[in-house]
Amino acid sequence: MDALMPRLDAMAATGGFHYVCFCEAHLCVRAAREPEVANALERASLVLPDGVSMVLGARLAGLRLPRRLTGPAVLLEYCRHGVALGKRHFFYGGAEGVADTLATRLKTMIPSLQVAGTFSPPFREMTAQEEALVKRTIEASRSDVLWVGLGAPKQELWMAAHVGRLRVPLMMGVGAAFDFHSGLRKWAPAWVRKAGMEWLYRMLTGGRRVFVRNARYDAMMLWMLVGQAWRRLASRTGRPCAGR
Repeated sequence: MDALMPRLDAMAATGGFHYVCFCEAHLCVRAAREPEVANALERASLVLPDGVSMVLGARLAGLRLPRRLTGPAVLLEYCRHGVALGKRHFFYGGAEGVADTLATRLKTMIPSLQVAGTFSPPFREMTAQEEALVKRTIEASRSDVLWVGLGAPKQELWMAAHVGRLRVPLMMGVGAAFDFHSGLRKWAPAWVRKAGMEWLYRMLTGGRRVFVRNARYDAMMLWMLVGQAWRRLASRTGRPCAGR
């Protein structure tokens, strides 16, 4: 996290346009199956390991990630970090009213936080006129960071489509962070997150739809990791890996 803060500062100050993604099992499986999602991740300036499966998968590939960097944790840390630098934040996403509640709660937690604006888009495709109005609103806010909470992979596709077209230096897709920090959903306790069990906590507390979706994608991710481990083992032994 300490190393991440100056990297985000640099992106926000270079005069270019960047977006950051947070990858977990669901998004990783979608990227493996959907070229459009994979392209959105490949075009990002930075992809961070949100889920414990990313850390495990990296180890099976012979790499090592120091730790998970989740969207909710990075949102809080960068909002605190940016106060001394005068960073301006815009919150885009969530159900109706969620972005407003999020901003209010964050300003309570971080009194000097500069909130440049909020907007919760409708659950339908916006018209060209609505898109143009939102674009003008965001750009007029002179935001340094646009936090996008549309859920994966919608937010990654949205950022990939808008990077460079929307004059904001840095966008970060943080998904469930909007619900957690607005109080709409309960964030896992610190000890659960530290133990790497946040995925299980979300499954058990998110309702039936979340449980079924996460169980499905976690199983698919596990199968992908098994295949990855098998390929790595086969490459070491020189044995064929049966098409995996």
